Amino acid sequence: MGNLKRKIFLQLALIILAFIIGILIAPLVRETAYQIKSWVGKEKFQAPVEKVVILYFSTPEGEELIPVKRKIWMEKESSINNEIKKVIEELIKGPESDSSIPTVPPETKVKAIYTRGDTIYVDFSSSLVEKHPGGTSGELVTVYSIVNTLLENFPRYSKVQLLIEGSSHHTLAGHIDIRNPLSRNEGLIKSLER
Repeated sequence: MGNLKRKIFLQLALIILAFIIGILIAPLVRETAYQIKSWVGKEKFQAPVEKVVILYFSTPEGEELIPVKRKIWMEKESSINNEIKKVIEELIKGPESDSSIPTVPPETKVKAIYTRGDTIYVDFSSSLVEKHPGGTSGELVTVYSIVNTLLENFPRYSKVQLLIEGSSHHTLAGHIDIRNPLSRNEGLIKSLER
């Protein structure tokens, strides 16, 4: 009988010990399983791709636009809106050489981008208006550096609507009507053959 009690006691002790070990180890196993699941479920890293874009900056005289090629990095499977935003942000950064001058005040931010039909809508911060230096030529060059840059790099669209803080404006600096979508202006682009 003593042997039977000893076996039952030993079995109960082993069951209680296994239960206690299970309680202590379960959170660790659950955390490890979660880490493995999140590691397995992660998308593969996609390296950015280099893209050559054309940005339109102003001539030193401030009356014409010069096309400038620039290499930029884009996410491999980026949305069209993200690509448009990236190109506009490069335009805002300004030229990398002294042969052309910036057309957009550097304080300007892109608040939103969206597309509808054949039109790209770009919503800028108020700095585009507030920090603009003014003048008819300056305003013309700013407006069409944005429009020409976008339509050059995204040829499936034919118009650009400029918005300021989510609304259409009459002008940037009092001269060029920007209430409606604008088409490309080839006449402002400096001919390289001259």
